[in-house]
Amino acid sequence: MLDQIHLLAAVTVLGVLEQAYFLLQVIYARRVFGVSPPKISGPPEFERIFRAQVNSSEYFPIFLALLWQAGLFFHQGLAAALGLLYLYARYCYFMGYRASSSKR
Repeated sequence: MLDQIHLLAAVTVLGVLEQAYFLLQVIYARRVFGVSPPKISGPPEFERIFRAQVNSSEYFPIFLALLWQAGLFFHQGLAAALGLLYLYARYCYFMGYRASSSKR
């Protein structure tokens, strides 16, 4: 069974690490801009980083469910490849969202 899910598990771990990276960016932004928890408003730079992280975390459970269902019921390799593509796109989204709208 392990040979049937190892790619899915690897993409899942990468996804969790990406979510952790996004969270660390929010923690760093809180320190830089002086926004202490539980406040979620502050300078626009902080709010963009915070919103990008929240947007990413809202869709993460849906991503995991679809990744595993596609991998188990259809094709593990294709599901893992599409999962990697999604993670890359989510990273690009995060980096783009945190930039000022005039720089996008």
